[in-house]
Amino acid sequence: MSIDLLNTIVSAGIGAVVALLTLYVEGRRRKKDRKRTEYNIYKSYSKPIIAAAESLAWRLREVLMFNGAYLLPDAPMNGFFKYKFDSTVYRLCFLIGWIRAVQKEHSYIEGISDKQNPKIREAINSFQKVLADGSHVEVSILEELCKLYNLEEKQISDSIRQKLGVEIERIVFGFIPDQVKKNVTNLKLEQKLKMISSIMDLISEHTQQNKVEEAQIAQKVDIAIDEIAREFCWIYRDWQNAIGDEMILKLDNGNRYYDVIGFAEFMEKRTKNEWIQKADNLFANLDVSIDNRFDTRVSQVKRVYVSLVELITVLNETIEDQEGISSSGLQTLTELKKKLESQ
Repeated sequence: MSIDLLNTIVSAGIGAVVALLTLYVEGRRRKKDRKRTEYNIYKSYSKPIIAAAESLAWRLREVLMFNGAYLLPDAPMNGFFKYKFDSTVYRLCFLIGWIRAVQKEHSYIEGISDKQNPKIREAINSFQKVLADGSHVEVSILEELCKLYNLEEKQISDSIRQKLGVEIERIVFGFIPDQVKKNVTNLKLEQKLKMISSIMDLISEHTQQNKVEEAQIAQKVDIAIDEIAREFCWIYRDWQNAIGDEMILKLDNGNRYYDVIGFAEFMEKRTKNEWIQKADNLFANLDVSIDNRFDTRVSQVKRVYVSLVELITVLNETIEDQEGISSSGLQTLTELKKKLESQ
């Protein structure tokens, strides 16, 4: 091999290595710049989400510790009480709006360390879940109906329980098209008997037990209706997205693409918006001093509060050299969280 050819090969090899190193370094630099940019975008959402979550947490703390007189069924609708109710609903929708904004700006989770990613995802998901997930209530209704009509329910697996819970809900909603469970109390006696019979036949079939006699169903129909008519408010995931879409507005410039509407615009929009109005049901005629299975919203509000404090804590850790919430404030909120978790 000639010297000239060898030099050419060596030069080409060195050039290729230099080119690859240049591409690698440039790629690393672009990746680092992109992560920093994406992190800054996410950080710009962290503070308003913390502020929104903190605002709602303080209000729920007030409700849980002092019974929220402005939410009670017999609360006088004076100006102050109406404001307190409206602002409570607004604070919930406000936070849902910020979470929706951060979801739409799809790069919101990039740039945070791998160790923090799961925590943030889990905290956001936990808040959304306690608003939307009511499967345990349907299972509880199943269990109480089994006890009421002397059916053996211990042999039912967890997966079958959940399936039956969904089927029971489907039967009930077949009798109340508005999907407001408490309205089963307004059904005529004939409809009540038919609905309960359909539910008990379903349970008997799946558990291979004898059907409940019509006379036995009629004897305890009012108690069965009370079980089904439990007060609840599930704001399903798609509903949360719809509420969030109504709460956000697009920005033309700035370090974020989205902002969330203020209280005045919320009040104006709320009167004619079916999605935002769904949030009212979580707080309307709510008595947190009575925590039983007939108003599942009480335990739901407690779980929402716990999820809020967890969300604040996780997001507060992601903000570099900035304080999202005061240490004393977080400590006060955490004290009630621990108390609720121990109950």
